[in-house]
Amino acid sequence: MTFSSPYLESLSALCQPIRAGDYPQSLRPMIELLSVLGKPHQGIPAVVVAGSSGKGTTCYQIARLLRANGLKVGLYTSPHLHSFRERFVVNDKMISEANFIEGVQAVRKAANGFNHLYSTFEQATALALWWYAQQKPDILVLEIGLGGRFDAVNVVRNTLAVFTRIETEHMAMLGGSLRSIAWHKAGIIQPNGHALTVKQCTDVYMALYYEAKIKQARLHLDGGYSRDGEENFLALAAWQNLLERGVIPYRAFEAGFKLDGLPGRLEQTKIGTRTILIDGGHTPSAGRYLRHEIDRLAGKSKPVRVIAGMLQDKAAHDYLSAFDSPQFQIVLTRAPGHRANQPETLLKQAPFRHAKVEIIPNLDEALKQANTAPEELVVIAGSLRMAAAAREKYGLLSEAALAEAKATREIFEGQNYLARLDTKAGV
Repeated sequence: MTFSSPYLESLSALCQPIRAGDYPQSLRPMIELLSVLGKPHQGIPAVVVAGSSGKGTTCYQIARLLRANGLKVGLYTSPHLHSFRERFVVNDKMISEANFIEGVQAVRKAANGFNHLYSTFEQATALALWWYAQQKPDILVLEIGLGGRFDAVNVVRNTLAVFTRIETEHMAMLGGSLRSIAWHKAGIIQPNGHALTVKQCTDVYMALYYEAKIKQARLHLDGGYSRDGEENFLALAAWQNLLERGVIPYRAFEAGFKLDGLPGRLEQTKIGTRTILIDGGHTPSAGRYLRHEIDRLAGKSKPVRVIAGMLQDKAAHDYLSAFDSPQFQIVLTRAPGHRANQPETLLKQAPFRHAKVEIIPNLDEALKQANTAPEELVVIAGSLRMAAAAREKYGLLSEAALAEAKATREIFEGQNYLARLDTKAGV
């Protein structure tokens, strides 16, 4: 199967170079764009999820619970692993190429009427809401892209705001402190609305608390907090909140229903006698959670190989320190893409005291070396780009999906994109 030129052309037209200074400071451009599109963000109940780690998994699990209840569910998440179309889902089915092309045309035509350069994410969010309005789902589950208060998704007046763990991330865009990051994320709480959070540190919780107080909203604390399966507990708490308030009807779950994981998030596969664990998390708590899973699989003494690559804006020291133990053979490599941190820089940022460390800059070479390494558990981690590369390398995609993944990556990381990035004003 090959992918049509119109689809790739539409995806390329949607793709805009990104820089830190482009983070929006107002929702007005999105509101104006959606007004031209017929206000598709209105009229469908929505759950909006913000946080620093576990957002995608939490969204997925909430959607799974709602689907098991017999509802038609729209799911919007980001970033994608292989196909940009992964972001747009109704009842577990991605948007078709034809619908994507039609949506891009509608969004770009509407955007041409405004003196605003709409970002990839803003256009994608408008496309998603336009498509969902046509599909008429019973409820939406939407993942915030970055921050919250001025994120494109926050044009939707949610019926429930959900907060996963909030940590230091995207410091340059979100004010430079944990308190300012929490303020941005707290902005998804709606006036007289309902919000649900896992346990947070004091600064974060107080930001959520005061936001809810100012807006006269109810802030619920998920009492089922557990580091083992936190997203599942949060998803169940969200489902129960919607049920108790009558947002969704009570129905018995489908027979045999169970919560399962997302691709690239603590995903396991077997290659010969080796267990491969793939995880795209990159925050400090994601590192600790991954270490917890490694300990469960290998104990605290069995040798483990960790192949790690991270992006430049991530807290490498806080993440990688979770693996500073004599049982670990750490292989620092370069994640795919122009935003990747150099492995030498990672080593400087996280000087290991106990783990054995080597640098293999080429990711393909690092993965190939693992095939003959002595460790029976191999972990590929540090970035969703690392997770995507590992899934493609280990044959976890169909031939058609792999072809689309390669074409998509060329659009977002190829020479044409990099040339546009280099010539963009202010870069």
